Amino acid sequence: MTRHISLNCCRDRSRLKRSAFICELSAEMEQCIPAPDDSSCRMDDLALRTAINDFLGKLDEEKRNIFVRRYWFLDSVADIAKRYGISESKVKTTLFRCRNRLREYLNKEGYTV
Repeated sequence: MTRHISLNCCRDRSRLKRSAFICELSAEMEQCIPAPDDSSCRMDDLALRTAINDFLGKLDEEKRNIFVRRYWFLDSVADIAKRYGISESKVKTTLFRCRNRLREYLNKEGYTV
C-alpha cells in the first residue's frame, strides 16, 4: 500500500515536470539486476527477491536507508541528502558503491548480470 502511494506521488510529480525520472532509475538498476528473458528466469523471482533482501540486510542502516529511499520510494538524490543531512555527492557515491556491491553479490549467488 505504501509503495502504491509512493508511486502515485511520483506520478503526480512527473506529470507536473514531464520528466522521465523512473526511466532514469531503471537505467541505474538494470546494470545490477538481471532481466528475466525467458520463463525459467521468471520462475526465479522469489529467489531473486530473497537475495536482494539478504543483501540489504547486510548493509549498515544509513546505506540501506539511502538505497531504499532511492530505488523503492523513488526519492531524488537531493531529497535523500536533505532528509539525512548529508551531501548529494555522498548520496551518489553511496548509491554507486551499493549498486556495485549488489552486482557482485548477485554474481556470487549465481545470477548473471
